[in-house]
Order: sequence, then structure tokens, then C-alpha cells
Amino acid sequence: MLSALARELRVMTLRFRRPEVAETHGVKLWLAAPVLRKGHRRQIVRHDYEEAELSILDATLTPEDSVLELGAGIGLTSIFCARRIGDGAKVHALEANPALVPVLERNFALNGVRPDFHNMAAAKETGEVEFALDRSYTSSGIHGRPSETVERVRLPAAGFQDLLDRYRPSYLIMDIEGGEVDLLPGADLTCVQKICLEVHPEIVGDAAISGVVRGLMEAGFLLHFSRNRKNVIYMERSPAAAGARPIKQPGTRGA
Repeated sequence: MLSALARELRVMTLRFRRPEVAETHGVKLWLAAPVLRKGHRRQIVRHDYEEAELSILDATLTPEDSVLELGAGIGLTSIFCARRIGDGAKVHALEANPALVPVLERNFALNGVRPDFHNMAAAKETGEVEFALDRSYTSSGIHGRPSETVERVRLPAAGFQDLLDRYRPSYLIMDIEGGEVDLLPGADLTCVQKICLEVHPEIVGDAAISGVVRGLMEAGFLLHFSRNRKNVIYMERSPAAAGARPIKQPGTRGA
């Protein structure tokens, strides 16, 4: 009860004082950023913004990890990871939406960290992809959502396998509005030990997501039901797995 009351008091503070910066989960965020809507600001001051991801990361991320984050948003998880690991150079973050770049830069500066950030999408191959820019940045992505506010643009993209081979991350974080069903099948995740994945059944459907999860399990990852929150799932490589295997493409059969 006290926790709920404290959250509502924080919202009232936002309404009357209109602070420019708020702190959530130990991370300072620029509340006055033009891309933020009222709902985003309320979530931040109530500590609800990306709470599921941060709960998983808080329990599983260690200073020994290196991170590849696809879909950095406004930088909350990137900053959390950089501070937990203690080395921003070990946090490689991609965000395709160009409108979020000044927000990310401001939030990195507010927290005194410098992740290895790239303003790019992730795709099967390096080049360009069509990206749906929604008025709400949390709804933007390669798949996009049905909306009259969507603007479709061409943006630079890095090949997913190229990113894995270049950075060799032990921890993969993905929140790319359905893009996970395009990237994970066929990927060689040999280096990856942990995955924090936000899935989007409302965009790509349950069958596609089930196929991705099944492929990850066949590649040696365990699904940790006790850590899953909302649409955010956590998977970790099984110690008993005899080496990693690429995730099969949908519809393929094992050898």
C-alpha cells in the first residue's frame, strides 16, 4: 500500500512541479524530451517504465557480461547495463529511430556513461530496411503497427549475424517490435549465454513467437518461467547443452 501511495505522490509531483529530470531504478532520464508522451512520463516517475526488463536484468546481469541491445529506446536499459558492468564499451546498443538520438545522448550524459551506441536498425543483412516511424516511438519498428500516424522511411541497418560475430555478446537484449521473429531464426548464437526478449504477439502472432522460443530451446537455451514478466521472457543457455547450434529456420527439420 505504501509503495502504491509513493508512486501516486510521484505522479502528483510530476503534474505540479514538471521536473525536467526524474530518476528511476537508479537511472536519470530526461523527462522534458519532446518524444516523451504523458503516459511515458507517468511510467517513468512511477518506476513502471521497462520495469519487467529491469527486474530480469537486475537478477541476471553480472559485471562479467558483455551486452548487445537491439532497440535501445531512450536508453534506460543501456545505462543500467553500463553501470552494472562498469564499462560502457561492453554495452553495444542499437536504436534505429533518429528522433531518439538526442534523447539518448542527453540521458547518457546525465548518468555519466557512454555505451557503444549506433543509430541503426538490425536486419538479416547489412544495408537498408524500411522502418515504420510512429508518433509514439514505442510503437515504431520494421513491422510497425496499423496506425494513421506511421511514416515509412528507409534507414541504415546492420546485419544481425555480423553484430554477433563482431561483439561476441554474452547477453542479448531485444525489444524491436516483432523484429525478433526475423532475426533469431538461423542465427548462430554460439557466444550468447543469456537472452532478455520482449515479444510482440499483437504484431507477429503467437505462432511466430512460439517458433522462435522453440528454436532457442533446441539451440540449448532454457526458458526461465520464474523470471518471465508480462511479454518479457528470459532464457539462459543450459549448462548441459553440448555446444551451441544455430536456430533453425521456420519449417526446417533437424538432422
